[in-house]
Amino acid sequence: MDLRCVRGERGGRPVPPRGGAGRPYAAFAVAPLLFVLGACGSQGTPTQSASSLVTQGLKAQLSGDAATAQQDYKQAIQLDPNNDVAHFDLGTVYDEQRLEAQAVTEYQMALVIAPNFTDALFNLAVDTAGTNPPSAEQLYSKVVSIQPNFAAAWLNLGFALMSQGNADQAKVDWAKAIALDPSLGSRLPKATPSPSAVASPTPKPKG
Repeated sequence: MDLRCVRGERGGRPVPPRGGAGRPYAAFAVAPLLFVLGACGSQGTPTQSASSLVTQGLKAQLSGDAATAQQDYKQAIQLDPNNDVAHFDLGTVYDEQRLEAQAVTEYQMALVIAPNFTDALFNLAVDTAGTNPPSAEQLYSKVVSIQPNFAAAWLNLGFALMSQGNADQAKVDWAKAIALDPSLGSRLPKATPSPSAVASPTPKPKG
């Protein structure tokens, strides 16, 4: 997300994209900024304890300790199976380990709980675009319908369309991506003319 993700706060900060020019922008969000619950000395409910574990797991993940992060996220899910952020962040750990099948399962679980979780939609599209471009197109389209300024989603939507032979619409969507984030121009295939007339995408770990 260079992923992908906390808004309200769930928004994301980019992580390095996979591949070179002409490859989809892989942004994986890591985890949302969470308000620390259970203040005032209370031990907190299972939901609050799960949120604390997600925060703890995020710190471990950002420090490079994927094993601890994975354990924390799994414990959070045991305490609160409906914690969409815990499922999402566990998915990002699996993505870091190149365990895409497990990551896809966690993103799907997050979306069952929160269908409009844009970072989960984005990461699921990134992980499934190679095997199911039409589905990835639908996922990216949903992302930009919810979050029109998600530049990386416009970029990857273009790749999904191009893979299905829709070059004209792909170029339109790439132009939108570059208008939002000119740095994404380096991700386009070299054979694609640079949209010079265009006015001068994201998660992700979440943090």
